[in-house]
Amino acid sequence: MRSKRIVSVLSAVLALASFASCADVPGTASDTENTADAMTGTAEDTENAPELTEEPETAPGTEAETEPPVDTGSVAYLLGSGAELTYKAKIKLTMNPETVNGVPYRQLQGGCTDGEYMYFAMNDTKSEGSRSIIYKFKAGERKPYAKSEPLPTDHSNDMTYDGKNGRLVVCHNAPNKKMLSFVDPQTLTVTGTHELPFKAYCIQYVPEKDRYVVGVAGTMDAAILDSDFNELQRLTGEKTGYTKQGCDADENFIYFIQYNKNCVVIYDWDYERKAIIDVPVSGCEPENMFHIGSDFYIGCAAGNLTVYQIVLKEKTSE
Repeated sequence: MRSKRIVSVLSAVLALASFASCADVPGTASDTENTADAMTGTAEDTENAPELTEEPETAPGTEAETEPPVDTGSVAYLLGSGAELTYKAKIKLTMNPETVNGVPYRQLQGGCTDGEYMYFAMNDTKSEGSRSIIYKFKAGERKPYAKSEPLPTDHSNDMTYDGKNGRLVVCHNAPNKKMLSFVDPQTLTVTGTHELPFKAYCIQYVPEKDRYVVGVAGTMDAAILDSDFNELQRLTGEKTGYTKQGCDADENFIYFIQYNKNCVVIYDWDYERKAIIDVPVSGCEPENMFHIGSDFYIGCAAGNLTVYQIVLKEKTSE
């Protein structure tokens, strides 16, 4: 990892240190809803018109060499740009738990996105035979687009969207810690399962690499798997002492959301720890995280579903 990327991540740490002043975190579900209404809105976007440039002349019989356009709004670009970063944080949505057939589904667990929709698992908290309801939200909307029946996915500690196979992959964790379930994102039904050869607590599919990042239970290690779940590499990490939750990843970084202390631990793909970014929320438990473009989403359990959006931008001079 180049030194400018390390500096940029540290810049993100300094920017995110002001998180508490940007978002008030309620202690109750009703307060959370009121706060969500107060904080509803979108981040202001400013775009500079691109300068027109003449196309370079090329020698006869040759073509100009071009590079693919850079996505300047991506998380990887922003963290690696070396620019000073700012962000805005707000509660994106809240949803009260519901009771189905006399069973309350009140504990948020895994969450993920396919880029258009967000998916969250609400668990019944049973120690045996636990089930979860998966709720599907269109990004930017507050009401569920669809929901599943209670699914036999145990604790549903984390999940990811596998775009190659068009499926959600749910990491069960307790009590069946080696088990994964495949869920159709259209019908929200279980279409199959797979048992890993090791115990896992989180999972993220990275389409740019066609790889899965899987957190190994009881450790801070990560297993890198191919699209058929064959282990290719085992990355060894040092425990932080905090409660491990879900994970996120892109082609440059691997992110772990943790609880008590609430923070995001960032590694590169060589598994060098680059930063621990404080997420000073209170009254709720961060459970999962994912990103859409340059925006991070953190799903928190607060007796309900509460989702925070963090909009990351380059700082511009006034």
